[in-house]
Amino acid sequence: MRVLALGGVAGPALLSLAVLVAASLRPDYSHVTQFISELGATGTPDAGIMNYGGFLPGGVLLAAFGVSLAMLLPRSRPALMVSALSTLFGLGVAASGLVSCDPGCPQAGGSLANSVHDKIAPISFLCLIVAAGVLGVHLRRQPAWRLVARYSVLTSVVALVLLAALVGSLETRDLTGLWQRLLLASLFLWTSVIGIRVFRRAGVDVAGGSC
Repeated sequence: MRVLALGGVAGPALLSLAVLVAASLRPDYSHVTQFISELGATGTPDAGIMNYGGFLPGGVLLAAFGVSLAMLLPRSRPALMVSALSTLFGLGVAASGLVSCDPGCPQAGGSLANSVHDKIAPISFLCLIVAAGVLGVHLRRQPAWRLVARYSVLTSVVALVLLAALVGSLETRDLTGLWQRLLLASLFLWTSVIGIRVFRRAGVDVAGGSC
């Protein structure tokens, strides 16, 4: 079961690779101004690379990471909450590949699928931002997890600021892609750090006979 924690590393890696590959096939695509979801927009060329090679499998791996936290973190209600929120984030990422936005990912109007897609992203982001904050507060008094706790709180604060910057750019689409990528980078770094940490910690516990 501890190997599922590495979904926090593999999921972001797979998503990042899909973004790079899909974007390389569109010379006019801008990482600075355009959403990642535009690479998988309905009816656009090679959308399947992003949706079925990135969002869907990457989201499943991130959901697996979330599930693993319920079993690998010190057991408590806050840990279960972190697990549930992280799992919801992964499922939201996967759903983004199944329900694509319209070309350009308009924030108003468009198809029903576009409206649903536009609502998935902010909810998913908030789930993981809250998860990082809750984990940080929960583990702050445990010496073995103190650095992780501080890092988690910092991640939550930084990600919230980046989310606000992203939302603030939606009307003009100025630097929207950059803000989204910085936000995801902060969150993906957190899932990677926590995934590796709990994977290693679980291995130590098993070796020591405490699990």
